[in-house]
Amino acid sequence: MTNKELITIYLIRHGEASASWDKDRDPGLSPKGKSQSEILSQELFSKVPKDIRIFSSPLLRAKETAVPLLKKINTKLEINNSFREIPSPGLSLDKRKKWLKKLFDKRIDELKGPQLHWYNEIIETIKLIEEDTIVFTHFMVINCLVSFINKTQSFVTFYPDNCSVLEIEKSSDKIFIKEFGNELPTIVR
Repeated sequence: MTNKELITIYLIRHGEASASWDKDRDPGLSPKGKSQSEILSQELFSKVPKDIRIFSSPLLRAKETAVPLLKKINTKLEINNSFREIPSPGLSLDKRKKWLKKLFDKRIDELKGPQLHWYNEIIETIKLIEEDTIVFTHFMVINCLVSFINKTQSFVTFYPDNCSVLEIEKSSDKIFIKEFGNELPTIVR
């Protein structure tokens, strides 16, 4: 940890993608998503330290969401595979949406194989962060952390909107949610 008692980690869901999860494995941002990321960068620029570390999922929509803020604070983006979307190995695009919807009702203790490894990797990576950090990531990653912090077995408990910011604080022995970001206005399942 730094000499600061608490560090802040901002987990940001990417802006609106140009295609859905079952249509494109790695879409960029839609025009609306680009606008959302511009607005987000203005809000964050006045709030975060200018020397903050910035991570992103390797997926295009997360990286593109980070770009406006990176330009404002003139820093580099660090790609971190721990914050990638939930793995769906071997599934064709047309089957991914149905598979993902089934996950919404799962419990953490029901995860197996690549999804369990992915969940554990997220938690361990967050535990290792020792300075104020921004993470551009995905819906399910944010839900993993909310479930872990709230000590619940429910896999999905929070429905972050695009460019929603979940603010967590971390000390040497505790992680807690300081502020939830915006939730989706309607939840379609």
